[in-house]
Amino acid sequence: MFLNTLNKILLIINILFIQSYLIRFHIGPYPSNLQEILIAVNALTFLSITPIKEIFAGLKRHRVITLLIGLTLLTSIISLFEITEIINQLTYIRHLKFTFFGLALSFIFLETFRSGQERLAGLRIMGIGAVAFGIFSAIYNLLGFNVTHDYRLLGPLDGAISMAFYLAPFFIFFTIDFFETKKKISLAFALILAILIATTRSMGTIAGSLAILIIYALKKRMTKTTLIITATISLFIVALIFYTKILPTLNTNYSSLDERRDIWQTSMTFLREPKNFIFGLGLGQFEENYLQNVYLILGRPPLDYHVLHPHNTFLLFIFNYGIAGLIFISWLIYNAIKNFFQSSKIDLRFIASLIFLYFALHGMIDTPFFRNDLLFLLILFMELLVKNQKEHSIQDF
Repeated sequence: MFLNTLNKILLIINILFIQSYLIRFHIGPYPSNLQEILIAVNALTFLSITPIKEIFAGLKRHRVITLLIGLTLLTSIISLFEITEIINQLTYIRHLKFTFFGLALSFIFLETFRSGQERLAGLRIMGIGAVAFGIFSAIYNLLGFNVTHDYRLLGPLDGAISMAFYLAPFFIFFTIDFFETKKKISLAFALILAILIATTRSMGTIAGSLAILIIYALKKRMTKTTLIITATISLFIVALIFYTKILPTLNTNYSSLDERRDIWQTSMTFLREPKNFIFGLGLGQFEENYLQNVYLILGRPPLDYHVLHPHNTFLLFIFNYGIAGLIFISWLIYNAIKNFFQSSKIDLRFIASLIFLYFALHGMIDTPFFRNDLLFLLILFMELLVKNQKEHSIQDF
């Protein structure tokens, strides 16, 4: 009984303080962080109360987790046979760690919180953690720490886009929660997160979140007034994106879109080699391959040499897992779209589908997924959207 309670307490601490991964240190030569320590302690407690037979039964229930384990093992075996080359051993180990801890925390969450009601409560706890961290980050920036030249909101030791990626799922969740349950606290959380996201100045997050909420509103059948307000906000955001992203690309030699053009052009060159398309580049090996080849491919210095990821969801999964990764992510997108059209009520699976579609949509231009906080969220929402069990409407909780 004590260990069961301890497991839940540790899990709540983990999901409330997802951003504890920012407290970083080294274990020997390898980088680690506080979140990994917390997950490891949680995993030991979970294993002490869960029979091996039940763990295998859980893996059968959680298809996404099982498939990701299989993809990671397959990728590692391919690398062992030198079909793909692990150029940078450190990034390979880091990606293995991120995958392991993301899978572990997702599995513990799903096995500890079995009912839809418990899982929704878990999402609310994570959302409260996001609100608290966002407010803390704003204060941290206002005190003069960690401020960029263009005054975008950052998390401590973190980038504005990564910060926005972390906040957006909970902005979407609390907005839907308010419209379905009329809880004023959910409205308050949604408004705080909206302001925080706006201060990150991440156009991908702002446009992606709006697009997902428009999709939700279409499901709810918007009133004429809501439609006018939504259209006005949409036009304003489109104009803002044109002014901040498109216009600099047309009028200058550098913008974030110009940088992505370099990345995507190099990525397309990699994919022309059948081996890269079928087997990928190896887990976490895009950065090193890009660094070594981009000058030769472009015939000029790129706008940025150190590119962690290919800034596109499909390219990310292809380069990490090969064609199997492309099939995997396409299958999930298909399931998310199917859930949208087939859902007769706003349940947990429907919400998870919309949040995953946000990741996929914003992921067309940004993909900071392979890190502790975002990979856990991505895996969790991917798993929730493919659940077969019938969920109660969010209004029932």
